[in-house]
Amino acid sequence: MDLLHSNGVLIIQHLQRDYRAYQDFLNFMSHVGDPRNIFSIYFPLWFQLNQVVGTKMIWVAVIGDWFNLMFKWILFGHRPYWWVQETMIYPNQSSPCLEQFPITCETGPGSPSGHAMGSSCVWYLMVTAALSYTVRWKDKSAVTLHRLTWSFLWSIFWIIQISVCISRVFIATHFPHQVILGVFAGILVAEAFEHTRAIQTASFRMYMKTNLFLFVFALGFYLVLKLLDIDLLWSVPKAKKWCANPDWINIDTTPFAGLVRNLGALFGLGLGINSEMFVTSCKERSYASDCSCLGSVLCPLVNEDN
Repeated sequence: MDLLHSNGVLIIQHLQRDYRAYQDFLNFMSHVGDPRNIFSIYFPLWFQLNQVVGTKMIWVAVIGDWFNLMFKWILFGHRPYWWVQETMIYPNQSSPCLEQFPITCETGPGSPSGHAMGSSCVWYLMVTAALSYTVRWKDKSAVTLHRLTWSFLWSIFWIIQISVCISRVFIATHFPHQVILGVFAGILVAEAFEHTRAIQTASFRMYMKTNLFLFVFALGFYLVLKLLDIDLLWSVPKAKKWCANPDWINIDTTPFAGLVRNLGALFGLGLGINSEMFVTSCKERSYASDCSCLGSVLCPLVNEDN
């Protein structure tokens, strides 16, 4: 792993040295890849357009981030900004200098990248959902338009994923192999939910059981390893020690903070779409009922965030 990490540091140095002019754009793309955007931007928009896609989006985001947490706990991936300070492979304490930014100092393990995984899974879902509307076209001109749309949307998908990955490497919060792993892991999760129809008819009891299973499994996994003297929060002291500015350390990036936030969102969705208010307000698809329909789902999510 030292060879993989040291080569990754060289790539980070190259990006920070030669692509300094694109710093604002890369920082912006890192914010674009933030998994929290799924709940605050993508879900509200898509739920208005298509309830099936909106519901699937929350499930993909929550399950994908849960798998991301499990992978991070298993893989024990270092982050560049602290690895260069602690590794012994550089002679005479000549460790490379990596610049840090306000969004660099995440506190969880680094592999796979949560931003890359979250971005790839939700954008994969959005692209496949958009293409599902064009695949039904039968006439020759429509088939040609579908092919052009297919090429355009998948090009946009990969441009966004590559930009998010480069941004995460540029700010020294991930090694290149971590963002690559995150992208393909996210695609696998999204593709799996393309074939999972049961979530569209899930009862509130099913949402509760899923929430309980995800939380109990994660907590049990943590406690078992704790009994084996394996500290799954090992990365938090490293982040606090090596972050250039203590104000840049965000508690929201700790593993359990993300888990609780996501489970709260899934609980809110289940409570919302199975409520009498939602069923009543969505019987008529007028503008007013659309707003009420969306509001009945978002209220639990907003309460959870507060």
